[in-house]
Order: sequence, then C-alpha cells, then structure tokens
Amino acid sequence: YRATQPGSHTWDSPDMLLIRLTRGRRIDHMSHYEQPDYSTVASHPDYEIRLYQPYLVAETTVRGDFRSTGNTAFRRLARFTFGRNSEGLRMNMTIPVTHHPMKEGLHKYRFVMERAYSEDSLPRPLDDAVAIVRVPAGYFAALSYRGGRNERRYRRSEAALLASLERDGIAVVGEPAAAVYNGPATPPLLRRNEVSVPIDWSAQSTA
Repeated sequence: YRATQPGSHTWDSPDMLLIRLTRGRRIDHMSHYEQPDYSTVASHPDYEIRLYQPYLVAETTVRGDFRSTGNTAFRRLARFTFGRNSEGLRMNMTIPVTHHPMKEGLHKYRFVMERAYSEDSLPRPLDDAVAIVRVPAGYFAALSYRGGRNERRYRRSEAALLASLERDGIAVVGEPAAAVYNGPATPPLLRRNEVSVPIDWSAQSTA
C-alpha cells in the first residue's frame, strides 16, 4: 500500500481491495479501519440499538439480482475511491460496505467516506452513476451474524431482526440494509456481517 492524505494508507488496486482487506489478519484487526461514528445506546439478546452521527458515503445503484449487482457496484465505487475523481485522489479503505436491496430489482451500494473529508473538500465523482450522499444522524437497530453473504442468509437475519423489533414494540422507519466488514479471503465463520434498519427510538429514549 501507499501513503495518502488525509489518512495514512491506501491499497494498490481496486480489484484486490476486499481480498487484501483481511488477508493474513485476524477479525479483530478490522478495528484499524475507519467506521461511521456511533454509540450503542441499548443492547438486547438479539440485537443492539445504535445512535449514528452524520457521515458521507459514495453510493451507486444497480439493477439486477442480489449477488451479481455487487460486482458492478464495487467496480464503480472502487474506481472513485482509487482516483477516478475530480482531484485524482486515492482515498483510504473504510468499513463497512453496505448493500441496500430495493424494489423492482434495484440494489444500492455505499462506501463510507473518511471523516477527514467534508462535503466541500471531498473530491467529486467523474462517473455519473456515483453520487456523494450525506447520511443523517439517526437510530438504528443492528443484528450481527457470521458466515457467507448470500441472499438466503441475509434474508433470514433480516426477518429475525424485524420480528424481534415487532415483538419489542420498536417501530421501523426505513428499509433494512446489509453491512459487510470483511473481504472474501476471510473464512466464512470469521466474517462479520450485519443487517440494520432505521428505527423510531423517541418513545424509548424519553421513557
């Protein structure tokens, strides 16, 4: 890897990004990579409640199925991160990569941007299919799970999270999304995956 600003390191090739992310590393080394800023406000046996601060993402939307859309989306976002932008700047890896299944075969993917960038200082994408979006602060429920990232496993975890929230009387106010923290070189049983969904926490936080 090479030094870059405003962070410290970047990766040699977009195609190797996810593989090199965890090659030869234990799962706990993922904490070395910048993540969105959040605090855990409540923990339950099945999930936890988090308050996220605002953050920037690069996002793209692809039409297709759950699995194949990731390849197209990743290439677009990785090209932006590795220099196809208004400044020719190679930016640093962050986690997680998020996948937001939508209706009518659309799938939105997001790369988190480093906190060192503001909306004014972040380079602009040269690809019209990539957009910079500010994710507002908000409460989310998150359920973590290990293993592969196939649709069946994600849908099972999504259903479990939504059922737990309904049981506990917590209102869902948006669509669920998948979060991926590890590359394909990480053994499936060591991979950290999540499903999260925005919630209304106002009643619980004022109780």
